[in-house]
Amino acid sequence: MKTPRGRLLGRAGLVGTSPRLALGAMALLFAALGVAVFLVYQNAGIMLKQIRDDFNRQQLILARQAAAQVDADLDDIAVAIESLADNLPATARDGYGVRAFYEWGHPKGVLAVTVVSPDAGVLASHRDPSVDASAVPPAPTSCPTGNTHPAVLGALRRVDRSPESVTVTADICRPLGPTENAGLLQATLDVTRLISRALGPIRSGRTGYAWAIDADGRFLYHPDQEFVGRSAFEARHERKPYISFREIDHIMRDRMLQGEEGMGVYESGWHRGVEGQIEKLIAFTPVPSEVLGGTHVWSVAVVAPTTEVAEAVRRVYRRQYAAEGALIVGMLVLGGLAVADQRRRATALARQMGRQEEYMLSILKSSADAIVFVDNDNHVQVWNRGAELLFGYTAEEMVGHTFRRLIPPEIEAETELRRIQEEAARKGFVRDYVATRITKGGQRVKVDITRTPVHSEKGEVIGSTVIIRDVTAKMEWEQRIYNTEKLASIGNLAAGVAHEINNPLAVMLGFTDLLLERAQPGTTDYEDLQAIADSGKSARKIVENLLGFARVTEGLEDTVDVSHCIRTVAGIVKNTLMTAKVELVNDVPAGLPRVCGDPREYQQVVFNLINNAVAVMKDEGGTLTLSAEAEDGRVLLRVSDTGPGIPDRIKRRVFDPFFTTKKVGEGTGLGLSLCYGIVTKYGGSMSFTSSSLEDDPDQTSGTTFTVSMPVCERPRSTSGDVKAPDDREDEGGTQ
Repeated sequence: MKTPRGRLLGRAGLVGTSPRLALGAMALLFAALGVAVFLVYQNAGIMLKQIRDDFNRQQLILARQAAAQVDADLDDIAVAIESLADNLPATARDGYGVRAFYEWGHPKGVLAVTVVSPDAGVLASHRDPSVDASAVPPAPTSCPTGNTHPAVLGALRRVDRSPESVTVTADICRPLGPTENAGLLQATLDVTRLISRALGPIRSGRTGYAWAIDADGRFLYHPDQEFVGRSAFEARHERKPYISFREIDHIMRDRMLQGEEGMGVYESGWHRGVEGQIEKLIAFTPVPSEVLGGTHVWSVAVVAPTTEVAEAVRRVYRRQYAAEGALIVGMLVLGGLAVADQRRRATALARQMGRQEEYMLSILKSSADAIVFVDNDNHVQVWNRGAELLFGYTAEEMVGHTFRRLIPPEIEAETELRRIQEEAARKGFVRDYVATRITKGGQRVKVDITRTPVHSEKGEVIGSTVIIRDVTAKMEWEQRIYNTEKLASIGNLAAGVAHEINNPLAVMLGFTDLLLERAQPGTTDYEDLQAIADSGKSARKIVENLLGFARVTEGLEDTVDVSHCIRTVAGIVKNTLMTAKVELVNDVPAGLPRVCGDPREYQQVVFNLINNAVAVMKDEGGTLTLSAEAEDGRVLLRVSDTGPGIPDRIKRRVFDPFFTTKKVGEGTGLGLSLCYGIVTKYGGSMSFTSSSLEDDPDQTSGTTFTVSMPVCERPRSTSGDVKAPDDREDEGGTQ
């Protein structure tokens, strides 16, 4: 039993141990708080670095997009000038081709176009009225030396400054022949305007922008016009001589001017009017254009101050330290709440990072070009505004789906997607892959696809970025130039053939008529002479067809009852189809609007298309389908067969005169050319689609020709529709 003294000593011992326990608890709390502060500081630094890296990668995507657009504009101009050069000197006589090229290229930066003779004389030219003629010296002084075939951009040769703008010019030259003294076609470019089309609209963050330099380090484009045309190394040091600019000089000299792509950080002395030491993020990539040749290197950079990226994180970072200070003051009371508060703030920081990522992603989505991100299973994960404008599908309609709905039905979608993905994995990228795609409205467009795999930090492929550019207009321009060239060449041939053949034919038919008058009908001599006359008329018909292709004839001003014409032709060829084991399906409705044209010529078009279809199905038989409909002021006639189809290798030559895949003697190769001339003469158009066994044996083969004619409101002629021509020999032979 304890005495009162013992109880007192016990209480004293307990009181003595309480401060030690409190000090120990406080030491542990301070240690835990110190560890917590260190972890918060380290976590904030990691997040800041991650966000900066993500932001710079987004800047790199913008730089690649801008470089791709500059490459595309240079390539468009080079292709156009080569096509124009191939058509000279015919177009140089009146300057029409030169003027047309200038008007097409002026928005892209073309200031002047000049045709230069071998002795440096100017044969034809067209230029911007604001450009002084002395500013555009004739080639070859301003053109690359030793260039005898492709269009190559010359060195930058002039910088014009005015209070309003700065212009850096260069020349693209294309020889007119295989030798160096054959004359040149010279196009003077406003390089600054051409590049500003791609770089001017770029905004990285709130105040970030883009600029470009050439192989000598001169600014080709910069938001500050004072820098344009000047050496970047000299211009920076002249403005802020007390700043070393060591980092950016190293990036430009050792990386950008060497054609490298990458990212970095550097110190600058200003940003959009704000002076002082400013740290900036930079992402850069070269312009991969063949037009620049092997001696030119252009590089595009996108920059933004790091303060824009770090501002949100730093605000959370400062609030975090303020909260930790409050915890120190009230650590004995609020120690238990510190952990909960820490978790709450960590969650807030994660949400802030999520908003920052969303902001970065919005930069990608708002791009004017179609930029898409797909995973390893080809499912769309990002579908930007440019893709919506090009294909018509919204992001909600495409995210989670593959490109299957964009691929035409005649192409095996899975095979196409797998081929592109495998090529990208093998080469590291896919560039200049031209393919046909279908929009939401059913329109077919030609697109240029660039695909690049995206890797995680561990090096694993997590998907691919796909940049899609509409090149439909470019390919149509090339096709028009090609058609113009082939029609011009055949015109001279047709005139000579007509002159040489028509004269002896006229003599032969004249003497045959005289002999027929002397012979008794029904006799052998009379029948022999009649056969000679018929053969002569057939030969004359071939010459007329040739002339009909070579020039636009007047024809008969009339309108055509499409339904009646097709019924007439179908009745005539019915027996022929039965013999060839071809089933005719006539889906042409009655009462279609009348179209402009000559009924006899329209029937000739239908005859040739039917004969071509029968010719390709005569061995195995098949189904011939005729259908027609009125649509948007035009009447569309479709002639479809189930034959072997037209291989891709000859599709471009289908409408070429004298081109045929038939045996010798079975066709002249003028049928489809003649049909094309008849249809276009009356404002119509002619096209085809085909799936061939040669290209894809697993698909159903067949060909469909479509003839589109405008509805004609003119009163019907009293002559009505004439009977189908007797000459139904297949002239096409392109299937």
